[in-house]
Amino acid sequence: MFAHVDINNCYVSCERLFDPTLEGRVVVVLSNNDGCVIARSNEAKAIGIKMADAEFMVRSKLSENNAVIFSSNYPLYADMSARLMNNLARYTYTLMVYSIDEAFLALGGIADLDKYTAAISNNVMRDTGLPITVGVGATMALAKLANKAAKKQKRNYLVLDSDEKIAEVMKSFPIEDVWGVGRAYYDKLTEFKVTTAADFRALKPDFVRQHMTVQGWRLHQELWGKPCNVIKDVAERSKGIESSQSFNSYQTELAPIEEAISMHAGTVAIKLRQQESMALSLTIYLRTNKHNVKHDQHYPSITVKVPFAANSTHQLTRVAVQAMRAIYQPGYNYLKCGVRATGIVPAGEVQYNLFAGYEHSREQKLAELMDGLNDRYGRGTVRLAADSFERKWAMKQEFLSKQYTTNWKDIVRTK
Repeated sequence: MFAHVDINNCYVSCERLFDPTLEGRVVVVLSNNDGCVIARSNEAKAIGIKMADAEFMVRSKLSENNAVIFSSNYPLYADMSARLMNNLARYTYTLMVYSIDEAFLALGGIADLDKYTAAISNNVMRDTGLPITVGVGATMALAKLANKAAKKQKRNYLVLDSDEKIAEVMKSFPIEDVWGVGRAYYDKLTEFKVTTAADFRALKPDFVRQHMTVQGWRLHQELWGKPCNVIKDVAERSKGIESSQSFNSYQTELAPIEEAISMHAGTVAIKLRQQESMALSLTIYLRTNKHNVKHDQHYPSITVKVPFAANSTHQLTRVAVQAMRAIYQPGYNYLKCGVRATGIVPAGEVQYNLFAGYEHSREQKLAELMDGLNDRYGRGTVRLAADSFERKWAMKQEFLSKQYTTNWKDIVRTK
């Protein structure tokens, strides 16, 4: 059996955890640069606030309902996610982190699944303060379906461990809410008058494979309780790692863009070291605002090879800044920049050059020292001089909450 666990209204729940006065109020969390809604409390959903609504379009409605607005506080959300995953690991022999607020658990040899699932839900709430929903089924697709069905029924958990329970849930479960059914599959299925999960499961396997390829066939098999997906307790190595961000205003000068590129290169380097990898190539790009027809457009990018596979902040920043200078042109209003690492290889598998020496051990040690200090005192405590502390170009975060768990200055104080 498999369990699917996710945090209810994840970002909103993280904010409420440190401010109980938000309970029962309309709360929304905005995306980068406070652009659009990416998380909503149930109260926000009730007044018609939708995912991806632009903030300026719902501003009056939020004000009328005395809503509380937050900018995205990613350090807080990531830390609370890590706490959740560590807590969930106690209840399974195999855990797969699926996203920042989701995980799959393998459950084997459990005599009373209902009691065990209830214990997971209650204990996680007690130990982390995060409200979760748990769905259990014979396959990952059924576990995901059970989770969504539990939410629709306003329950904390749901176990689908019999054909009768599965059939009962599926007969009214919208096909568009089934895990793996995207826009293309939904349009195709509606042509065949398939509107519920039960309708889809009633189709013949050969018919599904013919019209929905092997992915649709696997989903069909999973809804019949035949596992086609497996939980991977070791994350696969990323084929590409990217860091990008829009500026809070148009940038025309070279210096602030260099600072931003340095920050992104440092972020990419950290991610590489976290998964014990190195990169052979870097792509650096700049973007103007394609939606502003009054501005001249410029979308330059360049891909450069790193002399040796690297993951140190010093090496990648040096390469990225030099590459950015090669594509930057004055006179354009740049709105976004980014750094993407490709050619990912395991750390230590450095292919040496017959005609050049590899002398980067000092930079590797410096990177490890920076990681240790930043882990202890907070991310960004120690950084390269090229990555400014002022960051006047940084994304707009007018409604940012405190970093309660990752910054000593913001730690909760009791009276």
